[in-house]
Amino acid sequence: MANLVEHDIVVRIDTIDQLFNAPDVNPFSDKEANVLGEAALLLAVRQVLARRNRNWEKTRLVIKLPPDQITPDLQSRVLEAVHRYGAAKTEDNKLTIRLSRLRSLFGLAMSAAIVVVVCGAAYLLFKMILANASEFAQTVAAAGICVFAWVILWDPMEALLFNWVAPYLENRILSRLMKVSVVIEPQS
Repeated sequence: MANLVEHDIVVRIDTIDQLFNAPDVNPFSDKEANVLGEAALLLAVRQVLARRNRNWEKTRLVIKLPPDQITPDLQSRVLEAVHRYGAAKTEDNKLTIRLSRLRSLFGLAMSAAIVVVVCGAAYLLFKMILANASEFAQTVAAAGICVFAWVILWDPMEALLFNWVAPYLENRILSRLMKVSVVIEPQS
């Protein structure tokens, strides 16, 4: 059995399909994928994101399986499957980013149009109805309109600025993960 290196991404699973498919939640298991009910490869990606691996040349994906699950051609099949999954997930993330940007831009345009209409109505309100009102009443009305504008613009602006970050970072990890060597070892 090969020695584990500090850069290794170690995945312990019961069957190879748990690498890509979420098993049923089983808090009595000693394997993280089973306890959380998540696909082991997604857990591995999240672990790599959290620890910010910078030395990818030495990184290996070590899959620990029960000995009866290991076949002679399994390593090559898993490597191909990881590549296919990584390519498909990367493309899906790119589509998610594009769709998020389009939705955010549309939402921002709609919100901005509403803010313009409200500001126009506020202008008329200040010129006609609140023209002779006290300075306090005018200040409260102006503050309310500013808060409304800020609140209505916040969500689409936040989505436009930040929703792309998680899928982008995941794509960076997936592109690197598709280049690491895959090692299948029996569980002890």
